[in-house]
Amino acid sequence: MRLVAEPFPQPDHKPEYAGGLRGVVQRSLEWLDRIIGGAATVALIALIIIIFSNVIGRYGFNRSITWAAEAAQWLFIGVIFLAIPLAHRARMHLSIGLIVDRLPAYLKRVAEMLSDVIIAYTTIMLMFGGLTIIQMVGGVNYALGMPTWIKFALIPFTCLLGLVYLSVRGIDEGRAPWRGPLAIAIALIIYSVVNKAGMISISGSDPGLTMILAFAAAMALGTPVSFAMLFSAFMANLAGGLLPPAAVVQNMVNGSTKFLLLAIPFFITAGALMNAGGLTTRLMDFAFKLVGHFRGGFAQVNIVSSGLYAGISGSSYSEAALGTKLLVPQMVRHGYSAPFSCAVTAASATLPNVIPPSIALLILAAASNLSVGKLWIAGVLPGLVMIASLMLCVYVIARMKGYGTANERANSKQRWQALIKATPVLGLAIVIIGGIRFGVVTPTEAGVLAVVYSWILGMFVYREYGSKELWKTLSGAAVEAAMVGLLIGAAAPFAFVLVTEQIPQLITQYVTSISDNTLVVLLLVNILMLFFGMFLDIGAGILILTPLLMPVMITLGIDPIHFGIVIVVNLMLGGLTPPVGMLTFITGTISRTPVHEVFRAMTPLLAALIGALLLITYIPAISLGLGWLIDGT
Repeated sequence: MRLVAEPFPQPDHKPEYAGGLRGVVQRSLEWLDRIIGGAATVALIALIIIIFSNVIGRYGFNRSITWAAEAAQWLFIGVIFLAIPLAHRARMHLSIGLIVDRLPAYLKRVAEMLSDVIIAYTTIMLMFGGLTIIQMVGGVNYALGMPTWIKFALIPFTCLLGLVYLSVRGIDEGRAPWRGPLAIAIALIIYSVVNKAGMISISGSDPGLTMILAFAAAMALGTPVSFAMLFSAFMANLAGGLLPPAAVVQNMVNGSTKFLLLAIPFFITAGALMNAGGLTTRLMDFAFKLVGHFRGGFAQVNIVSSGLYAGISGSSYSEAALGTKLLVPQMVRHGYSAPFSCAVTAASATLPNVIPPSIALLILAAASNLSVGKLWIAGVLPGLVMIASLMLCVYVIARMKGYGTANERANSKQRWQALIKATPVLGLAIVIIGGIRFGVVTPTEAGVLAVVYSWILGMFVYREYGSKELWKTLSGAAVEAAMVGLLIGAAAPFAFVLVTEQIPQLITQYVTSISDNTLVVLLLVNILMLFFGMFLDIGAGILILTPLLMPVMITLGIDPIHFGIVIVVNLMLGGLTPPVGMLTFITGTISRTPVHEVFRAMTPLLAALIGALLLITYIPAISLGLGWLIDGT
C-alpha cells in the first residue's frame, strides 16, 4: 500500500495586504522577513557545508579543517539571533497562556501589555549587554584569524530589529497599534531609572528567590519561556550582582554554541528534508506490511511508523504534524473517530524524543554533561516498551469499538519488498548509531551526514522536490533550530544563578527530609515532573528541571543515565496533557478536530504510557540493559 499525503484543507498562506499604513507596514515586514530569513538560511547552509567538508577532509584525506568548529559555532549564533525578530512576528516563541487565556478581556489586555514590557526590557538589556561585551572583549580568535568581538556583533543589531518588530506588531495584526511603542517606552524608562540611574533598587534581596518569583510572574503573564528566563536572570543580578548584562550575553552564547549542540539544527534539518523528500512515507509503507493486519491496524501502523521515524529524525513535533497529514485522514475514512486518530498520532509522536537520535536527549546531555552515546543507547529499550504499551492499549480499544485491520496480512515477499524500499532510510539510523558507537563520528558529524544523506535521497534519488522547495524547507528548519538554540542559551544564565544560589542542594535536603527511600523519592519526583510537564515544553522542562533534580538522584545513588531517560519520558507525556499539550494541539489544529475531544480520547493512551513510565522508572535495566553497546563490555 503506497501512502500519499492527504492533508486537511489548509488556508491559503499567500499574503494579502491591507490598505493604508497597515499595508505599508505589512509589506515592509515581509521584505524584512525575506532578508532576515534568507540570512538565517544561508548561515544554516554554510554551517552544514563547513562541518560536512571537515568530515570529508578528516576521513577522506586525513586532514581536518582547523577552524571548522569555531566557524560553525559563530554561524549558529547568527542563526539563533537572526530568528528573534522573525519569531516575534510569527509568534513562534514558546509561551504558556494557561492563566492569561482565562482572564476577562480587559485583564487579558493588561497581562499582554505587561508581557510586552518584559519582552521589550529583556531585549533592551540584551542589546546593551551585547554592545558592552563588544567593547570589552579583545584579542583575535586564533582559529579564524578574526577579532573576537565579531562573534557578538550581530546581537545588538538583531535585538534592535526585534524591537522594531515589536513596535509595529499591533499595526501588522490590526489591533492595539499603540501597545508595542508604549511597551518599549515603559521598558526604556525602567532601564533608565533602575539600571542607569539606580533610583530604584532591590539590591540586598535574595537573588535566587528574586529570580524564581520573576520567572513565575513572567510565565503567568504569558511571556515566552526564553524571555522569562532571561528576564528573571536580569532581576537576580539587580538583587545580588551575580551576572551583569554582558555576562548574561556571554553565558547565552557559550550555553547555546557547544559543539555538541550543533547536532540539533542538523537533525531538525534532516527531519525536514526527510519529510519533504518522501522518505518517511516509505517507512509508513513498511509499517503497513508489518502490522497493518493487526486489530486496529491503522492505529498500530501509526505507532510503529512513529517508532521507525524516531530512528532517523528525533523531532516529535515534526512527527506529530506529518502523522496528522498522512495517517489521520485515512484513519477517519476507514471508520476511526477523528479524536481517537489524533490521540494515537500525538501519543506515538512521543517516541522520536526517546528513541535515538533524540533531540531531547541531546539537550539533556548538554544540560547534565552526560554522554550522548550512552543516553541514545539507553533510549532504545524504553522506546520499545512505550511502543508495546501503546499497541496493547490500541488493541483493547479496537476490540471494544470494533475497529478493524488496515489491510490483509502481507506475505513474506511483500514485506521483503517494503523493507527493500525502506532500507535506504533505515540505513541512516544504523549509520548514526553505529558511527557513534564505534567512535567513527561525533553526534554533530552524524547529524550533518544525516542532512546530506536525506538531501541526496530526496532531491536526486527520489526526486520529490526541487531547489525552491529545498530553500523553503531549509528556511523553516533554520527558524525551528534557532528557537531551540535560543531556549538553550536563555537557560544557561538561569542555571548559573540556580547553582550559585545552591538551590539544587536545598531541594536535595528537602526531598531527602521527606524520605530517604529511593522508591518513594522516585515516585515524588515523577509526580513533580508530570506536573511541570503539563505546563512546560520538553526543551524548557529539561533545561529547568535537570539542574535541580539530577543532583538529588545522584546523591541517592541513582544512575544519571537511567534518570535522564526518566526525565525525557516523563516530560514527553506533558505534550499530551492539558493545558499546554503541544503534540495534542498540533494534531487537533492540523486536522481541525476540537482539542478537548482529542484530550478526552487521549486518556487510555496516556494511562498506557504512564504504565510504561513506571516500568522504566523502577526497572533500571530497561534503560541500562544495552549499555554494553557503548562500554564494550
